[in-house]
Amino acid sequence: MIFMATTKISAEKTASEITTILSRSGLVKFIQLEYDAEIVVGISFIIMVADRRIPFKLPARIEPVLQAMIKDKKTPRSLCYKDQARRVAWRQLLRWIQAQMAMVEIGMADIKEIFMPYLIVSNGVTLYESLEKKQFLIAYEKD
Repeated sequence: MIFMATTKISAEKTASEITTILSRSGLVKFIQLEYDAEIVVGISFIIMVADRRIPFKLPARIEPVLQAMIKDKKTPRSLCYKDQARRVAWRQLLRWIQAQMAMVEIGMADIKEIFMPYLIVSNGVTLYESLEKKQFLIAYEKD
């Protein structure tokens, strides 16, 4: 079964838990939930490096979760709908952030290293999205 498929915890409650974890670190500033209409779809935040604000954006990608739940034969069909996929996506994001922040706390990773794919490089586009769309110049492609 898909990890966390049976959760009953709302996306909004989970998003709030995530903001608490990020703010407790003391490294993350200016946390903001992002909405599409009235639905929470992501979290944006700033990490301060010296006097510079470094912006990050973590999306909760619901559609891939829903498709994975539908494809997974062990996930009950009664759970394979969009609102449940939203809850699952947010819970999985929470668990990932908990694990990543634990590594930061013990010095195994730097917070910037952890969230690097989610760095906003321009116009709300993350580093990962930029690379995925091949808008970002990759040094090793130069020959």
